[in-house]
Amino acid sequence: MMKKDELLKIIRNSSWSEDTIHVEPNDTQKISISEIPQDVTIEISTLGEDNIHHVELEGTIGWKDDKICIFMSHDWYRKWWTATLGMPYHMDLMKRLVEFRQKRYKDIEDIDFLDDGDWCHLYYTIIPNGVSTLQEVYQYGLSITNWIDKIVNDAQEQTGKLISKIADEYSSFKLVEIPELINKVQTEQNSNIKGRLLEELLCKFFSKIDGFEIIERLKTETEEIDLVILNMSKDIFWQKESQLILVECKNWSSKCGKNELVVFKEKIVNRRSRAKIGFFVSWNGFKETFRKEDIRTSQGDILIVPVTGEEVIVATTQTSIQESIKKWWLKAVSS
Repeated sequence: MMKKDELLKIIRNSSWSEDTIHVEPNDTQKISISEIPQDVTIEISTLGEDNIHHVELEGTIGWKDDKICIFMSHDWYRKWWTATLGMPYHMDLMKRLVEFRQKRYKDIEDIDFLDDGDWCHLYYTIIPNGVSTLQEVYQYGLSITNWIDKIVNDAQEQTGKLISKIADEYSSFKLVEIPELINKVQTEQNSNIKGRLLEELLCKFFSKIDGFEIIERLKTETEEIDLVILNMSKDIFWQKESQLILVECKNWSSKCGKNELVVFKEKIVNRRSRAKIGFFVSWNGFKETFRKEDIRTSQGDILIVPVTGEEVIVATTQTSIQESIKKWWLKAVSS
């Protein structure tokens, strides 16, 4: 954190400069609006270990006609878009929400949406009301963008569920029960089909738990998750866990190691603190590096439950699935 006088000096020295001033979120409370010169542009960002400024609010703060404003700018590249709802439709929904906000609350101006083929752009200006500090301006902008994000993400999720439901009706794997799926998982030679069979097996496996709603193959802008479980269980044991549970499926000929664990934990972290537990199912087991990395990073509140194919078979043929999962959980917590 920076002292107020040091921060003000940087801001004032940047007057008439075209460079954007980067201010840490924790420092915003120190600056009042009256202390911000008319000719500076501020971005609220956190400087990461990669020496890159990371932002939560996609816009800059500055003055326009004696009013403090947030100049929002969403510039997204179509080539890298992986979400179920296409990028133009996603951004058009954002634009409609911004227009609604403009009409209802009169705190948004200058809405502009452009689709130039490779890129889509959405620009608008937020005019915060009743603010006196830079922190209040920042929080005002976040409240609007978080509201927009929630609605468009819900739309993406509903679209994904609809497509998955339609696809499920035509999936031959859906007609195969657990014993036959286990046999196919062990004998299939095609690597892509092997992976899909394991996913289907685990869908049926975890759906045996009352209150677990299975969402298959959740895709975001940056990653793909094999299975997501919406934890709606009324069992006191599961009610203590997070609402989202992630499942990683690996039907490899080899064992999974440290690198796979690191990637999976990052997926859990990226769920905005809504997921705290994940089941990592590696059909052919784990390398020692997996266990050591799990122990090394066990200080936080994220729990990874490693599961082998042999354990899945035992759970479905010799014991209760419900009790087996609880035993795996206890073993993971105790190790």
